[in-house]
Amino acid sequence: MVDVPHDNIERLGVDIAALVAERQSLRELDAPAEKLECNRLEICGLQRRLAQALIARYSPAQAEAA
Repeated sequence: MVDVPHDNIERLGVDIAALVAERQSLRELDAPAEKLECNRLEICGLQRRLAQALIARYSPAQAEAA
């Protein structure tokens, strides 16, 4: 699984929101496709890390260990 500490879940959400805002700005400025794609890949990577961290936090195995 992923080694994202539970307290970083909130930080990942903040980082994703910042990248989404950046993407909106890039679209408004008609940024080149390469910049939009780079931004999209960053968002996807953070969303994946967030999903893995949430699974790690809330999976039944974690609840039993607590």
